[in-house]
Amino acid sequence: MKRSFFAVVFIFASMANCARSQETDVFVNVRGDRLHFHILNGSGIPILFEAGGGDDATVWTNITKPVRDITGATLITYDRAGFGKSELNPNERAIDKHGIENGAEELEAALAQLGYNGNIMLVAHSYGALYATLYAARHPKRVKASVLIDGSSACWFTDDWIKTFGKERQSKERPKAESLGDFYQSENLPKTVDIMRSTTFPPDIPVIDLVSENPPFSNNTDIDRWKDCHRQFANAQTNREGITAFGTGHYIFKDNPLLVVHVIVKAYIGIMDPQHADAIMRRHVDYSIEATNESKRKQVPCQH
Repeated sequence: MKRSFFAVVFIFASMANCARSQETDVFVNVRGDRLHFHILNGSGIPILFEAGGGDDATVWTNITKPVRDITGATLITYDRAGFGKSELNPNERAIDKHGIENGAEELEAALAQLGYNGNIMLVAHSYGALYATLYAARHPKRVKASVLIDGSSACWFTDDWIKTFGKERQSKERPKAESLGDFYQSENLPKTVDIMRSTTFPPDIPVIDLVSENPPFSNNTDIDRWKDCHRQFANAQTNREGITAFGTGHYIFKDNPLLVVHVIVKAYIGIMDPQHADAIMRRHVDYSIEATNESKRKQVPCQH
């Protein structure tokens, strides 16, 4: 009996250690910045997640586990410098040293240190889509597919909008609570838009472009321009698919996580060989059945 008990304890301890080994938090020093990466270890082509402006790796928590379980892929989430657990170089205060090009170069260097500088798939939300576009443009052969989730694009940022944004920034005192990451991101926005206007998402990379039914704007002009830019992007190439996420706001993966999981898995299956694609599809069907059933589970009231 005692032997059986210790055998069970050993099994559960091994399972716990295995689960922990599948998730890793790593800090990488690049150009004086200290970048935090959260990695769910797997195999095959890794998937890199780019969070939106002001967000960090934690926003992806509710979808990474099912995506990892279905695809078996390594998932990489990270905090850009000045956000989440990532730290900015305290000795570098020049605004133009913290722009999108520097961020992209730091990401490239960090991925190389971590051993993920080969083929990759990109998933990006909002402002993160600008980073994904720049990364894809710099590495068109490495990026095998992309999923953009209500992604920002240079198309939406008109000259008038940029001017108004700049005037509003100048007329207000910098909020005390504003982090340096937010500050540098906002101050560099006009230059970021200029860079992205001359940066084209590579036409050979397949993309699924999700756009929310209710974009995060207060006026119809901005909403219509947002949706029109997404339509233009999706219609520009036959290997791009545009999907309106009905009933969702800007954070589609929070309002409808099942939809986003399905889309990411679909994109990933498209870059797999037939044998691996078939295995992923079987796991995807099992997950879909379970997730659909669980979504209808009634909450049982607590018994007192």
